[in-house]
Amino acid sequence: MRLFLLFAFFVASPSGFADEQGGPTSALDVIESQQGGRHWVGQVTAPPKSPVESLAAIEIETGFEISLFAAEPLVRDPVAICFDQQGQMYAVEYGDYPIGPPAGGQPLSRIVMLEDTDHDGVADKRHVFAENLDFAHSLMAYKGGLLVGAKTKVLFLLDRDGDHVADVRQALFEGFNPAHPQMQIGNPRWGIDNWVYLNYGPGEVSSAEMPDKIVSMPRKDFRFHPHSMEFGADSGMGQYGNTIDRWGNRFYCTNRNPIMTTFLAPHVTARNPYHVVSQTSYDVAPSGGDSKVFPIVEMKSNYLSHAGTYTSACGTTAYTGDLGDESFQNSVFVCEPIGHLVTRSIVSSTSLKFTAKRAQSSSDFIASSDSWFRPASLAVGPDGALYLADMYRLWVEHPKFLPPEIADKLDWRAGEDRGRIYRITPSLATTSTALTPTSASQTFSIPTEPPDAVELLSESNGWRQFLGQRLLVENNELDQAAGVRELLTHPSATTRLHAIWTLHGLDSCTVADVLMMCRDTNAFCRCAALKLADPFLEDPRVLAAVVQSAGDKDQRVRFEAALSLHASDAFAATEALIALAVSDGLDSSFADGLLTSLKERAGLVISGLVRNESFLTHGRDGGIPLIKRLATIVGARGDLAELRELFKLLGENTNHAWWKSAAIVGLGDGLPRYRGPQGRLNLVAMMENPPAELANEIVNLRMIFDSGQQIAMDANMPIADRRAAIELLKYQSFASSATSFRELLSIHQPAELQLAGIDALRVSGASDAAEVLLDRWSQLGPAVRGDAVAFLLSRTESTRTTLAAMASGKMNPAALSIDQRVRLLKHSDPGVSNQASELFGGVVSSNRQQVAQEYESALTKAADANHGKEVFTRVCAACHRINGHGHLAGPDLSDVRNRSKAALLYDILDPNSKVEPSFVAYTILTLDGGIYTGLVESETDEVIVLKMAEGKSMLIGRAEIDQMKASEVSLMPEGIEKDITPQQMADLLAYLKDRNDEN
Repeated sequence: MRLFLLFAFFVASPSGFADEQGGPTSALDVIESQQGGRHWVGQVTAPPKSPVESLAAIEIETGFEISLFAAEPLVRDPVAICFDQQGQMYAVEYGDYPIGPPAGGQPLSRIVMLEDTDHDGVADKRHVFAENLDFAHSLMAYKGGLLVGAKTKVLFLLDRDGDHVADVRQALFEGFNPAHPQMQIGNPRWGIDNWVYLNYGPGEVSSAEMPDKIVSMPRKDFRFHPHSMEFGADSGMGQYGNTIDRWGNRFYCTNRNPIMTTFLAPHVTARNPYHVVSQTSYDVAPSGGDSKVFPIVEMKSNYLSHAGTYTSACGTTAYTGDLGDESFQNSVFVCEPIGHLVTRSIVSSTSLKFTAKRAQSSSDFIASSDSWFRPASLAVGPDGALYLADMYRLWVEHPKFLPPEIADKLDWRAGEDRGRIYRITPSLATTSTALTPTSASQTFSIPTEPPDAVELLSESNGWRQFLGQRLLVENNELDQAAGVRELLTHPSATTRLHAIWTLHGLDSCTVADVLMMCRDTNAFCRCAALKLADPFLEDPRVLAAVVQSAGDKDQRVRFEAALSLHASDAFAATEALIALAVSDGLDSSFADGLLTSLKERAGLVISGLVRNESFLTHGRDGGIPLIKRLATIVGARGDLAELRELFKLLGENTNHAWWKSAAIVGLGDGLPRYRGPQGRLNLVAMMENPPAELANEIVNLRMIFDSGQQIAMDANMPIADRRAAIELLKYQSFASSATSFRELLSIHQPAELQLAGIDALRVSGASDAAEVLLDRWSQLGPAVRGDAVAFLLSRTESTRTTLAAMASGKMNPAALSIDQRVRLLKHSDPGVSNQASELFGGVVSSNRQQVAQEYESALTKAADANHGKEVFTRVCAACHRINGHGHLAGPDLSDVRNRSKAALLYDILDPNSKVEPSFVAYTILTLDGGIYTGLVESETDEVIVLKMAEGKSMLIGRAEIDQMKASEVSLMPEGIEKDITPQQMADLLAYLKDRNDEN
């Protein structure tokens, strides 16, 4: 990697603080003055405003109205809101935040019930429902009481005697491990599938049902079933924000990722242990530096680099009410308390994955000029209105994320006696339904009998629909199933959707119900039917309906059909999966889901694909990765019968050679991941000494290998065929392919083929491979040299050879980036580190402050941003991206223009002042001697995916790993001054800070 700037949300800079009287006196002082809150800690803060004054300071999007529903002394520190089945509001008062009670004191968090007794739209009565709750910060109405997230526990609170005070306090689950008060178990939400989902559930967790059974939970979100109390992890990990939209889709957030969602759930990915899904969740809305917010008052974050972007995204809430126009009803809101604002995005789901677009391009839904305004979360009420919890604190950072000398200066409890809750509605003119903001609350009828809950399913307000479903399922109202079933033909698609899931929750869903929904006009309803079809697939009518759905016009429905067909091994199911591979398999995301259903029939799908002339002719480029992934499953499974059939298939005559090469490469990738009675497997060993069951068919592989070299070297063959054939070279003996490698690395070959040749050399592991590459070094273009250097330094032996080539003049040491030089200087092998010292002039200076002072002239030099872009491309782009330029092994730097040049300079020159956990580098040593360094992008029981320089990922099977060690330093090394002069630094800073993005 090259320059790795570490711009993280929470950064504590080194000690050393400028003189408060005289101000910064050097470049280093200036730099430090912009970190860790130093840039605002000395500023005079405005006094708190009264509720009326604060309301007047709020700007809201045109077409909407905001009013005050509750304020102190009726409510204090509100961070979350919910409504029970009576329509009564409950609010969490997060009094423990951020530092808890004084030593020995009782917990300070509580839950209050707020009433509007005179129905004037303003709360006027308060009941303390529960107090002395330990860091309680979220809640949900549940089984007549409340479900509460409280630090290490999920509590159930119930008022049995009607005095508005909980007299039952039970820990349903405990043992969770909170990261900090912003990131702990909480935000429970009833899913449309009748599971309860919560954010952030790692820990050693037990349930009240089985207290002696401890389950280790990963750093993922948490879910449980309210009947069986079965619990487990969900894919994805939220922080403080969790919501279910009107169609049952779950969205969540982290501080820099405002809207995320789960793509494939753990129970789906577990269906095929031979297939690895590297990303089971994804960003729906732009995140990090790509996100935009528009505060109307200064964002006092502890780090300026995030100004103008999300830095504390929380309270993600999908609007499920029935007010406003269509865009409003498809909106997702996110709070940004550091920015004193709330955003609105419109979520679209016309394709396989969701996307979100800002409702307004250059302003936010709500923004306040009151610096005490701290929106934390929202909730939809029975009346269809949005309710916003404003914690109203002076500071909402946590002291652990600030330097101690700064944290000690702040009054962390300022505002604890205040808090506001606002009610938000579209203006009357923009409300498209019969329910209006003033009449909606009057039309809500409290359900008192089970049939009332059934009626709620037919409401247009999603809050009421979810309430009806929850009440019916919680109380197991089996005698209401017939009434619910009648709603499967209701005109409203959301009613039909809630009806089918309610029947499922009542264990009353039938074959007829699923068949009816498979024919529904709404795609979400058809998807629901396919999700529920699994237990009925033995019925030929259901199987036929699912197979037919594989040809649906909507890709989302086809995707669910692919997932559902995992449960059937019928011939028709396999044929449908082959058809889906043809129609959608070139989409890598679709393929991720499809492959979960192919645990034991990946070989059959390969056979079907290669007999489809359309796929062979038009799917060549996109088909190569699909065939490779399918063959990888075959190899990892290691079933001899399936391998034999694939080997036979490889022997058939065809006019398309690319798929055969791709299949063999996939086998080569998959066989080392096999775990079974045959022991360790690899392709080369299998070809040299095949099992008796494969002895006759192995000749087909040898023939392809023989022809592979010819195809790879034939300039008249299509590039795709040649590229696929080149990958075969990594499984042949180096002696037989060395001449081909030398030719592939010549200047006459396209860069695409040179890169394929370098990758094949890397995998071959041949001791002489580095010599081949070094012999061709002078003929490699700039697009190829990065991969070439990475290969040369990937093994200790090849590293020695490379350093010797530099010493002899065959290769210029300048080809190595600064971080590569540092790693060599600190190499664990003394021979390597000594060679590096002789070449590079010794160890890098550890006196970073002195270096910063030497480069302070870069802050005042005349600079050229265009020249700075050239420096960025040369030194930084391997690991960083700005507006799409560069790679993402490290943070996106598009938003650093909001940060001072002095602070940027210090980050560049002293990258190890703080290393965020998400940017810790890991070095993996494989059993065959490979050495790989990067960020852990994802991991499963079977594999680890390393994210490395230039945006590349490396998938390494755990069975292949000898050692894995975390680094204690940033991937960006100290010593950048050896690559950049002060003038170039000035130009780089100008590009980072002052560039014109339109150029």
